[in-house]
Amino acid sequence: MGSGKLFEIFTNDTPTYEAHQNIIVSLKTQPCSNVHSVHADERCLFVQETEHCRESAHYIDYMHFMYCIVDSSNLMLFGLAVIALCLIALTLACIIHNICVRRYVDTVLYVAKSLHLNEYIAGVTLLTYGNGLPQVLSMLKHHTTDDTELIFNQYLGAAVYQTSFLAALVISMRRFYIYPEVIVPNIITLLVIAVLVEAFMYKEQVGILKTVTLFVLYVTFLLALYTIALVLDRQGNRSRSQITVRDASGNALDINRTATPVTVGNEGEQNSIWQILRIFRRGGFRDASWYGKICSLGNLLIEAFTAMLLPQVNYGLTLHGWSKHLFTVNLNLFPLFFIYTAFVDVLGSVELGYVCLGSLATTIVLTIIVSCTTRTDRKPFFFNAVALFTVFATSYVVMLLMYEMVAILETLSIIAKISSASFVITVLSWGNCWIDLVTSITLAERGYPRFAFAACLGGPVFNILIGLCTVFCVQMLRTGSTTIHVRDGTSGPTCAAYLLVITLTLLLSVLFSRFQARASLAFCLFTLYFTFLVYIVLCEFEITHGYGTDHNDDGEYFLDKIPNQR
Repeated sequence: MGSGKLFEIFTNDTPTYEAHQNIIVSLKTQPCSNVHSVHADERCLFVQETEHCRESAHYIDYMHFMYCIVDSSNLMLFGLAVIALCLIALTLACIIHNICVRRYVDTVLYVAKSLHLNEYIAGVTLLTYGNGLPQVLSMLKHHTTDDTELIFNQYLGAAVYQTSFLAALVISMRRFYIYPEVIVPNIITLLVIAVLVEAFMYKEQVGILKTVTLFVLYVTFLLALYTIALVLDRQGNRSRSQITVRDASGNALDINRTATPVTVGNEGEQNSIWQILRIFRRGGFRDASWYGKICSLGNLLIEAFTAMLLPQVNYGLTLHGWSKHLFTVNLNLFPLFFIYTAFVDVLGSVELGYVCLGSLATTIVLTIIVSCTTRTDRKPFFFNAVALFTVFATSYVVMLLMYEMVAILETLSIIAKISSASFVITVLSWGNCWIDLVTSITLAERGYPRFAFAACLGGPVFNILIGLCTVFCVQMLRTGSTTIHVRDGTSGPTCAAYLLVITLTLLLSVLFSRFQARASLAFCLFTLYFTFLVYIVLCEFEITHGYGTDHNDDGEYFLDKIPNQR
């Protein structure tokens, strides 16, 4: 070999493994973010053969769209596609906001009032369950591996967001007195969670005993709150258990007046679709701007869709929203909608058709019974059950929309080359907590700050304890073992430490302020969350070394050596 040839070999800075990387390293084990490490003409093949690129896909595979249908080498076309995804995510967020403000919040208030729950108990239980359902179920649907790094990071990242930013937002909107007998157990439970859960994850082994411990801790938390509420009721302190019903403007509402079939000034409000149609009759639609016309048409489509699927329950409507004819439509359509969206990926077309026929036959019988036993001018005796059904049915519809929004956010994070650890505790947590943000703002504006504040502190308790219990149990069933391998990941300890600091600060602040939620407390919580974000950004750009950074030799999230993983 000549000296010139030898010099060329030693000075060649082109990696010699690029042409063989698809052979040496299995694409199935690669993180989807590595799509930028291959040539532009190979990215479609990478996305098609990498399992984790399809992990977040719901009804639409956005990764396939961006790298197979759209030419990723064409920067202008690719940029337009990115803008289109952002607009779709914004549209989904607006639809969720519309459904929550117009239906979900009113139904939650109705159920809380009808069940005689105070604002704290209703926020910790009813509102928390409705808001937490999408986040808990999304973990089971989108993360099918045995590694819990991203799941744990997202739960704790969302907890930091809820206990700091959302709680501060509620306090800044309304000043209120915090009832110590119900808020102190909540804060103490969060302190225990921040220490206990991180201790469980630190050893990287979780068994049945630890899983049951988390579940027992949540049951104990609920029993303590209900016991305190019962003691106060027996002492005659019913003022803290009463929820004053208010309209959208925050004014007190006479629910007995709206319970009658004919109410002055409320004609036609029973179905909000007709309220939107009035715009066309009055000429308001013709005089509106192009933006107003688009919003009106969008609201009309959303209202028509939700009216066909979900009963409307609202103290401000005639008969509190009861509509016999619409309910019979809901009774037949929503089960079909639920069956199709929940089992379309599990059952074949023939099996799915038989299930839908069976559901339709059952609901037709129920429709006949309802038609014969109910009246159009009087609420039925089971209307409270209808309201409770509406809460979780609306939460399910919102969950489907959030799945698509989260899938888009995950695709955009890969395009923007944001690390998984930073993404799940920031952008993904914001997306999954969008329903919490909307409901908290709406409740605070209507004069229910304690309701929203309780959900901000009770939500993390439910999401972490019940969410992790569910994930652990499912993974035990998948692996066939009573002990599973877990990891707290690159940012788990950081989130746990911040959650501990935030809850301690919250506890000391309410003690020194005599349980008054003041602007100073909101400023303190805002500052803590801003500091948390700054720290995460510094770690993302590797300016500082993140506390809790994973030093395992196994590699990153999807490259870990997971037991029982084939």
